[in-house]
Amino acid sequence: MKNYKTSELKNKLNSNGHKIILFGAGDIGELVKYALNQLGLKVDYYVDNDKDKHGKERYGVKVLSFQELIQLNKNTNIFISNNYYSSIGAELNKLGFTNFYDCVELLNNTDFKDHKFESLHTLKIDRRIEYYKNMCLKDEYSASGELNIKNLDVQITERCSLKCSHCSNLMQFYEKPVNEDLDLLFSSLDRFMECVDKIYEFRVLGGDPFMNKDMYKVVNKLANYDKTEKVIVYTNGRIVPKGPNLECLKNEKVILDMTNYGSLSNNHQQIVKVCEENKISYSESLTTVWQDCGEILPKQNRSELEKKRKFIDCCNSDQLSLLKGKLYRCPFSANAENLKAIPFNSDDQVDLNDQKISIPELKIKIKDLVYNKDYVSACDFCNGRDYTVKKIKAAEQTKKPLSYIRVV
Repeated sequence: MKNYKTSELKNKLNSNGHKIILFGAGDIGELVKYALNQLGLKVDYYVDNDKDKHGKERYGVKVLSFQELIQLNKNTNIFISNNYYSSIGAELNKLGFTNFYDCVELLNNTDFKDHKFESLHTLKIDRRIEYYKNMCLKDEYSASGELNIKNLDVQITERCSLKCSHCSNLMQFYEKPVNEDLDLLFSSLDRFMECVDKIYEFRVLGGDPFMNKDMYKVVNKLANYDKTEKVIVYTNGRIVPKGPNLECLKNEKVILDMTNYGSLSNNHQQIVKVCEENKISYSESLTTVWQDCGEILPKQNRSELEKKRKFIDCCNSDQLSLLKGKLYRCPFSANAENLKAIPFNSDDQVDLNDQKISIPELKIKIKDLVYNKDYVSACDFCNGRDYTVKKIKAAEQTKKPLSYIRVV
């Protein structure tokens, strides 16, 4: 990886005279293109592993395949504008490319507030950049001894106002959904927060968190931690918040993130109205397509190499999840084990409420889960979540819970 200062970048790239490529044609790719354009630099191509993008234009720039990238001059300037910085950087280095960069410095020194983007709601820009930075700096954090968490899913209920047949959090398999035990949840959070140095984002979800009348107690607790930057509450646009569940959203750390599923999100406009009347920070996105990652597969007997590849390519493999007092590497692992759909594996979780473990020991265990995992056993039961996974219609409904095979 090449180091640079944003103020010197234009002269640096102009002087070497090689093309500028962004590896990643998603939302970070859009932000980086804007940042480079602000410096007077033109992006020649995107590169992306999603074959559906190949040969097409994204944000006015043609998208190449990885195979087309390999044919280019090895001195090409490549900015890695996606979450897989470490693995892509290693691959580029192996192929002999010499001028590749992360985008942290560039993103840190660009003002995005007055520009509207195709792929991102304004309120999501800072969140998306912070997520990217944490992915790029993960090795640095690990070496420093700090435990900086980019985000943590806090699942407060298995109940939902929809019955989506392909929910990636596996809510469609719960026959008797329940709310989370708050005493257990709060004691887990307190011990977790004793271990971490900073957490950028708590993500309060379910199901739909508004199905839990005590949601406000969770949101207020999370927002009150000094180490918390933001608390995001996810909803599907069906339940209009009222009373304490509305009041807690007014906290300056809290953002309501609403997915709009069209006619299914029947109270979407009313929720927007309530947010605007109460000066609540919110973002919304119309979603019509999902990836098909809501299935619990029979054990696939994948090789260790196959499980590592599945894990590296998965966009959820770094999505820490807290469920029933235990910390997991991803929501699939958490819910599949809770459903007893996969075998218990103590190496794939950290029991935050095990009082036999001291806080220093607990911090070591959390760091190991966060920084040192190549895959989890759940990868052998999961479709994964990457660009190769089939796309399906979002939020298709089922009338009753789906059946699955229990391992116990």
